[in-house]
Amino acid sequence: MIDNSKQVAALMLKLKTHLPIPAKPTDILIRQLREQGTKSLNISPDSQIEVTDVMYMGDEGGICCALKITNQEEVAFVVSITHLRFLKTNPFLQNIRAYQTLRIKKLAKRH
Repeated sequence: MIDNSKQVAALMLKLKTHLPIPAKPTDILIRQLREQGTKSLNISPDSQIEVTDVMYMGDEGGICCALKITNQEEVAFVVSITHLRFLKTNPFLQNIRAYQTLRIKKLAKRH
């Protein structure tokens, strides 16, 4: 298993009770969006993003976030939490980073 089910459940509960949550895209997310044909999307590392919902996509997908990109037409995105940077003011930043780091390490080991 990649994810610790207790860690996932606790983090998701925290996140769901504080929606929407401000975030910023990682460079990987920006690159993926551009490669998927969303070049008209005006997104940069400083773009304001809101996490509007969180869901668990099983051990393969992990915790994913539904996004709203500020100042963009209504386009729905669901991305892995590992592709987002959260603000330093987020009260769960340590929990989020711990999950992101552990998940990325375990995925790297698998591949």
